[in-house]
This record gives sequence, structure tokens and C-alpha cells, in this order.
Amino acid sequence: MFSKEILLSLHKPARYINQELNTYHRDLKEVKLTFCLAYPDIYEVGMSNLGFRIIYDLINQDQEVLCERTFLPWSDLEDYMRKNNVPLFSLESNIPLYNFDILGISIQTEFNYTGILNLLNLGKIPILSIERNKNYPLVIAGGSSCFNPEPLADFIDLFVIGEGEEIILEIIKICKNRKKQIKDREGRQELLIELAHLEGVYVPKLYSVDYENYGKIKRFYALDSALPQRIKKRIVSDLDNAYFPTKTVVPYIKIIHDRIGIEIMRGCPHNCRFCQARTIYYPKRERSIEKIIELANKNFLSSGYEEIALLSLSSLDHSEIKKIFPTLTQFFKNKGVSISLSSLRVNQVMMDLLKEFQGMRRVGLTFAPEAGSERLRKIINKNIDIELLFKIAEEIFKFGWRGLKLYFMIGLPEENYKDIEEIVKIVYEILAIMKKRNGTGTIRLSFNSFIPKPHTPFQWLPMENTDILKEKINYLKDKLRNKMIKYHFSPLQEDWLEALLSRGDRKLCKVILKAWEKGARLDGWREQFNFLAWEEAVKETGINPDFYIYRKRELKEILPWDFIDVGIEKEKFVIDYQNFEKLS
Repeated sequence: MFSKEILLSLHKPARYINQELNTYHRDLKEVKLTFCLAYPDIYEVGMSNLGFRIIYDLINQDQEVLCERTFLPWSDLEDYMRKNNVPLFSLESNIPLYNFDILGISIQTEFNYTGILNLLNLGKIPILSIERNKNYPLVIAGGSSCFNPEPLADFIDLFVIGEGEEIILEIIKICKNRKKQIKDREGRQELLIELAHLEGVYVPKLYSVDYENYGKIKRFYALDSALPQRIKKRIVSDLDNAYFPTKTVVPYIKIIHDRIGIEIMRGCPHNCRFCQARTIYYPKRERSIEKIIELANKNFLSSGYEEIALLSLSSLDHSEIKKIFPTLTQFFKNKGVSISLSSLRVNQVMMDLLKEFQGMRRVGLTFAPEAGSERLRKIINKNIDIELLFKIAEEIFKFGWRGLKLYFMIGLPEENYKDIEEIVKIVYEILAIMKKRNGTGTIRLSFNSFIPKPHTPFQWLPMENTDILKEKINYLKDKLRNKMIKYHFSPLQEDWLEALLSRGDRKLCKVILKAWEKGARLDGWREQFNFLAWEEAVKETGINPDFYIYRKRELKEILPWDFIDVGIEKEKFVIDYQNFEKLS
């Protein structure tokens, strides 16, 4: 679509060319349905998402469907496209988005929201679902940020709530059989009603919300009594037999996670009160060691990658991890392939596995104490032994590692400066161990502000005020001044936005639209983030952000996301919240 001259004028032009190894190409004349899988961020981010890769490969197993990909362009190409009236198109065949039957958008973070609008607009598709007619594709969305879909209700025709491996095939089967209805206004309404009866499907236009005078939700209800009143999260019951690609796509450029990723477990056995991911991926399911080895080898042979990452929310909680890691290490020992583990937990299993790390490429080790003091870790239900962390650090540095990374949160419920001082003590204790063993190295720290997320026991709490968070950040920066310590704090303006969007309702649709109109897009990129656009958007739409961010909610209040059945009853969250209150 773009000439060589244009491509060479762009930043990272390889984002926009196709024919990567292991992609799919199909004759448009030989298929019954066309599907564009879209990621509302740039190529390097979208192609790093394992779920995106799984769905792309899965849909393409159906020979009657053409599934191609699209991503948002960087600002330089967007400027060119708008100036020259070039529509956003698919990567494989350069098909404009408006010519597809279905546009499926993967939403993984609140920072994607304006990207969704930009993607639709660049694709010459009306942003508001109510304005789309038979000439435009059915717009569906799925991903981890769809567990509170309400702030996007005006833009999306259909949400997939939960895991997509099974339900996406059911949606495609119905759409293949009802393709004429996609291109007919009345028929599309009938199609959406039929799809809304599938478990895990939410069609916003078929539901309505009544509000109290002061903004709280009075009632959420289906417009047709035959529709489900709550949307049950769809899950894959058997992870071992769930679809997983064996030919991973190999990009031309370095992406965020440039490696083979093998999901070894879904869900987490722990119950940290702040953790939304535990709820989203509940319950815990495992892949067998045999299947993991099979998938790792097939993807290695088809790609040539030199790193295989074993992925899950808590990899050390896999019941066979003591076999999986050394077996894979031995299997790939003479092939120049390193094995890495994600989401390491401070426990005895980690201690037992440390000897297996010897001789491997130093790909980095990360731990998440989250809070500094034992008191605060009990409040958030993060049960780890800090003394064991020190022992693990001792062994790590003995084996030649020259650093590690730690994750902490600030602004946690009931947090005080004694808790923050305990963070400083932990860091300097590990630094002392590292200096004793190696004499040099780097301790990397990542600090995120606590945001009370939906579907967690902390969902009723307010976020801590920005001014207080600033004071705590400055305190930590002053205490952690050391050339062997590197730290990063999540920007407070971005935390504010994430809190607003993640805890919002349908009324935020107009805020998102207004922010996009004022230039907000690619909000997850520091150099692109336009906070002024969001400030002006909330002011001009009359929305009070404090109502969503800093207001403590009553246990009996109807929350915007209550209609989503995540597989854990709300009463259990209530009980856990009450247990927290007893500790505070």
C-alpha cells in the first residue's frame, strides 16, 4: 500500500510491511467470512500479546474464514494517512477495515480506549455503534479490560467476556450462517439478539441503566426479559486441550516480548485483595508437562527464537514446575535456547529451583513483595516471607546474577510512612547482600500507585489522593539515592486516568469521545500521552472524576460492573473486604 519512499520516511517502517514468517494468507474469493483482528496500539505491543496471537492463529484454522491483522500507526504515519485520505487497512492483504464482515478488537488496558476510537475513525468506520449501518463491519471486542465494558458501551456492538478460544468460533459459525444479516440493518439487530444468548456475550444496546439523581446506579436491566440478566464469564475448562499455536509469528522488528511464550497455567491459587488478574483468569488450570514440552519444541522449530518464556500469573504454583523447568532446560541445553519464568513468587519452590538457573543466560529475575511491612502485606493478603527473599537473593548473587528487580505499590489501604520505610530497608538489605557477593550490580525498582480495581475485595475503596502520593514518591526518591539503585514510578496523571476509566460507567463514553476529539490517542506512550485533553474532556462533559476515583462506595451500592459474573460471587468479595476491615 505504501511506497518504498514513504516507508523509509517513517519511524520503524517494518511495522507496516507484511509476510512475516508463519502468517496466514488466503484468497478473498474462497472464503465465506472476513475477520480483521485489531490491536488498538502499535505493532510491537500488539504482537507481544499472547492472547492476540492465539486468536489470530485459531481463527485461521477455519479455511472458510479470512483473518488478518491491523494495528494503530505511529503519529507520523497517522498524519500521512489523514492528509492523503488513506484508510487504515489490514496488514496481510491491505483490505480497508470498513470492507471486513467483522472487526474484532483486543482490549488489554484502559490506555487502549482512545486507540479504539482512533482505529475506527482511521478505518472509516463510524465511532458510535448507533451510527453504523449495513455498509460497516460488526465491531466486537474482547480482552482483560472488558470486565468493566460500560465506559465503551457506545462504541462496541458486542463484547466477549472471558476467554476467547471457544466462544470466538461459536460467534464465527453463527456469523457465517447469517452473513446476509450482518449487511442488513434489521437483520443485524436479529443477529445481535441471537449472539447475546451465547454464554459470555454482552451486547450493550440490548441493556439499559437507570441512575439516581446523585449519579449512583439505580438499576441495570436487559430490555428483553428473555436475555440473561447477568453475563457469565466464558472460561476454557481444559487448558491442556485448549487451542495453542505451534507456529509462532516471527516479526521483522524487535517487539516488546520478542520470544516464544508458552502459557503453562491460567489463574492463580492466591487471593491478594488488590489483584484483578486473579479474578479475570479464575479458576486455576494447568497444562501438563508433556503438552508444555511439545508446544515449546514445535514453536522453537518453526521460529528459531532463542528464548522460551513460561507464562502464568504465578508460575511457581504449577504443580509440576519442579519437573517442567529442569526438563525444558535439559531439552534445550545444546540448542542455544534459554528458559525464563514469569511472575516469580518468594517461596520454597523458588529456593529449590535456584540450582537449575546455573549456566543459563541471565534473562533477569523479578519478585513482587508489593508492600514493605508484614502488617501491610497481611492487609492486602500478600503472604510472603521477606527473610526467604533475602535467602533467595543470596543464592541468586552467588550464582552470578548482578541484580534483580522488585515491584512495590504505594497508596495501599491503611499505608503509613512506617510501611514505606520498610520498603527502603528491604531494598538496602538486598543491596548489601549483592555488594557482599559481587561488589557491584543493580537493584531495579518499579513502583505503581494502588488503584482499586473492579471484581476485587478492594473495589469499594477510594484511590489515594494525588498530593499524598507525590509526598510518598518524593520520600522514597530521597531515601533511595544510590548509584546501584534504579527506580521507576508510574506517572500519577496516568494513574489518575487508569482509575477513572477502570471504575467508570456508561457516562464516561462521552468523556472518552471528547478526549479523542481533542487529540488523545496512544495514551500508554509517555511521549504521546495528552493529559490536557483528558482534563478538558471531563470539564466540558460535566463529569466529576472524583466521583469515580476518590469516593468510597457502599457495600450495597450497584457497581457498574456488577452484571458481569466472574465465577466468584460478590458476597465472597464482601466477606473478604470485611476481613480486611477487621485488620485495619
